Amino acid sequence: MSVKQRAENSWTIAIYLGRDEQGKKKYYYETFYAKSKKDAEKQEKQLKYELNEKIGSSKALALNVGQLIDKWLNCVKKEVDISTYDTYSRQIKRVRPYVEDLQLYTLTTSLIEDRLGQMDFNDLKPRTIKNYYAILRRVLNWGASRDLVKPNLMREIKSPKVQRTKRKVLNQTQLFLFLRTASTLKHYVPLRILALSGLRVGEVLGLRWNNINLDEGYLKVVEAINSRTRNQKETKTINSERTIKLDLETINLLFQHKSKVNPNEYDLVFQSDDGEPLRHQVIFKAKERVLKKANLQHIRIHDLRHGAGSILLDKGNPLIYVAGFLGQNPATTAGIYGHALRIGDTSKLLD
Repeated sequence: MSVKQRAENSWTIAIYLGRDEQGKKKYYYETFYAKSKKDAEKQEKQLKYELNEKIGSSKALALNVGQLIDKWLNCVKKEVDISTYDTYSRQIKRVRPYVEDLQLYTLTTSLIEDRLGQMDFNDLKPRTIKNYYAILRRVLNWGASRDLVKPNLMREIKSPKVQRTKRKVLNQTQLFLFLRTASTLKHYVPLRILALSGLRVGEVLGLRWNNINLDEGYLKVVEAINSRTRNQKETKTINSERTIKLDLETINLLFQHKSKVNPNEYDLVFQSDDGEPLRHQVIFKAKERVLKKANLQHIRIHDLRHGAGSILLDKGNPLIYVAGFLGQNPATTAGIYGHALRIGDTSKLLD
């Protein structure tokens, strides 16, 4: 019997859920208060229907969120590069303790929201918190696509509102000082390209001579280097593939640089002594030395890219041009540099 009387007007409803991976029978139990068994049986029927809707498939019967995470990680490992997989693993490791025990057939939006609300976000950056919510959403959407959980469980769940961090970038005057100070360093050329081209670090380290036309003065971004493994990888997005016209000084510096480096099998523009791609840490340390020597504020190496975008917008360049220069979707550019676009002029209403 799946409906048993516990006491007067109290019934225990047991819904059989199948067997887990070890073959053990699993049940969902609920206490229901009603005067008659007929009412309890009616509730049992409704529960069976609701559980079937939540489960979506018998494959979910034995799974909890922790097991779903393991399945997702195993699947996604085959689809992304090592650094992306490591990032996913770190993010989900932080969220996992709060949700891993939840059975998939019990998942509801409110239950997930309650568990995420228990997380300690003290001293975390806004982007980090947003990523924690996003990674769980990614896992659950993956499960929904395989009928393991109900779809759209996190559609209405928003990450906590936190103070937005304003990135520090170099203005044009500071940029000129940065370049003058860096000009005496061994790795001035890659630093200069980073500061003036808006390229990502991996894109600079992945530059090959056959993608640079010094006679016509341009370079093409078609690939990148993984900063951790130093392996070749695709550009971040299809929009990242672009052509950048170079200034005359950078062209001359590249001519000089090419005459000094030894050709290698990778055709790399910037290489270490072992012939492998130049390490990310080498550029990072060079950037730190320049900032300190020039007495400039601390910025991340990626903020050289943001600085290039900000200066272009401040000079009145169209959003679509800046997006193409940075290799971004215009909507992304607008979101990142919105502060530079939200400028008004009351006199225009009086013209």
